[in-house]
Parts: sequence; structure tokens; C-alpha cells
Amino acid sequence: MNFHEPNTLKVRIHKVWLSRGLEPAKVMLTGDWHISPIVSERQYDFLKDAVTDTKPDLIILQGDMIDSPIELKRETSRKKLVKSLSLCAENAPTVLVLGSHDFITPTEPANIMKDTAIPEWKKICQETGVKLLMDEWFETDKVRLFGAFQTEKCMITDKLKFRDNPKQFLVQLKGYDFSKIEGEKGADKINWFAAHAPYLKKGSAEILKNFDIASFGHTHGGIVPKGMDEIFNRFHIHRGLIGPNRLPFTRRVRGLYKLSKTTAVVVNPGMVGAQFCAPSFTHSLNFVKAAEVSLVDVVGE
Repeated sequence: MNFHEPNTLKVRIHKVWLSRGLEPAKVMLTGDWHISPIVSERQYDFLKDAVTDTKPDLIILQGDMIDSPIELKRETSRKKLVKSLSLCAENAPTVLVLGSHDFITPTEPANIMKDTAIPEWKKICQETGVKLLMDEWFETDKVRLFGAFQTEKCMITDKLKFRDNPKQFLVQLKGYDFSKIEGEKGADKINWFAAHAPYLKKGSAEILKNFDIASFGHTHGGIVPKGMDEIFNRFHIHRGLIGPNRLPFTRRVRGLYKLSKTTAVVVNPGMVGAQFCAPSFTHSLNFVKAAEVSLVDVVGE
């Protein structure tokens, strides 16, 4: 078994109650597939079981669907990607927000392939029936969703190294127009914000206050060994052991928690655990969590 792959699939159910009467909705979160030649078809089988068993009303793909933008040109990886995206879109309305690996070469952060990768993503999404959201709204009969595109400035330092930059994303948040969900205008549906990485700083809660739920991926759950994630979840611990950028004891990298009185946050740990963001000495230790899909069960009261 390749250490990049999970041993088991888990569908983690998070229940969110809203204070206004709305139709219940099931929203599936999945992402961080990191499709490449070393990720096999087993990942597709996991995803198929999750989608067909839970029958979500909406699927949100949280980014880092491929391990590098060069995979868009690799025939085997592109086929895996198209097959998985089509599976989602055939079972529920499906939207995608992009992550860093989807348009930046991870081993060469200076190699930003946005100009070539994004047109390819648009072609693939059109082919598969997935809606690509780049600072855009999308609506179903139950959910009103804004999908944010986190630019390379949120992910790369001046030294051209990968490093999370929440301050830059806060700048982006301040530039968005969320007036369409202010007051009674946004009361008729579940208001949802989606982006790849949970770059939440002081001030984010006020900007996102009219959203019922904000969802993210990116963190791989803090890269914890299989089994320890269950302990963490049992005690509602949102920390991880090692997160992106190899940071130890990362905070708020998994599960459901409150951003404010009005907004809940769900962070999906993703499908792949060990990768370049984990120290190399862990790679031979089966240092992987289970592949996890999040199902958010939203109930209006």
C-alpha cells in the first residue's frame, strides 16, 4: 500500500441547527484529493461509496484536487480527475473552489501556472458538469453559496516559499460584496461561504457574519495517525499534530466549530494524509489518517 493513500473511508457527519425555519439540507465536503500517478483508483471507490450512500443535496469540492498543475496535462491523472468530478456532478449539484496545488507547482512555488491552469480547469468543469467558483455565487433551491478564489499571495511569501498568509486573505475578504445576504434578503436560504484554506483572522467573523456556514479544506486534519483522529473528535479537539508548512500542533484544522454566534465553520480533513507537508521521517510510518468526507446536515428550526 502506498503511504499516500488512506486505509479507510470515513463520512464524518456534522449537524448544524439554524434559528430560522428552512428546509433541511445535506451538503457534502470533499477535497485534497491530490490526484497524481501515486494516488490510485481506490480513492475513486471511496468517494463513490460516500456519494451514493449519503445522497447529498450539494457537493462542495474544497480544492487541491490535483497534486500539481502538470497533472492537468498528464493523461492518466486527467482521466482520474474527470471520472471523480463526473461522479460528483452526476449525483448532486457540484461546485469547486481551487487550492494552491491546482495552479501552483508545489516543488517550485515561483512557478505559478494560473494563466494556463485555470483555462484548463474551466474546460474540465464544463466537461464534467461541475461549477467552478472564482469569487462567484451559486444557488440551489436550499443553499446560496459564495466560492472564494484564494490567490497566490495568500500562499507564497516574498521569498517564494509556501507559507500560509491569512492577512492577505483578510484583505480579499474585505473586498467582497456580500450585501445580497444582508438582513431579510438572505433569510430564505442557507448562506454558505467556501474557500480552500481556513485563513481566518481577527475581523473575519464580522465580515462573514451573514453566512450560516463557512467551509474549508487544506489542512489534512493536522496530519494525525489513523485512530488518533477519532480521539480528537471524541473530545471535540480541533487541533492537529502537523499541518501544512510543517507547523506543529496546528489549531482549528478539523471538524465543526463556531466562528461567531451566527457562523459555523467546518474544516474537511480531505482524502489524502501524508505528503510533502509532513516531515519525511513520518513517510514510512503509515502516518496517515483515514480518508474523510464531511457531511453537513443542516436543520432549520
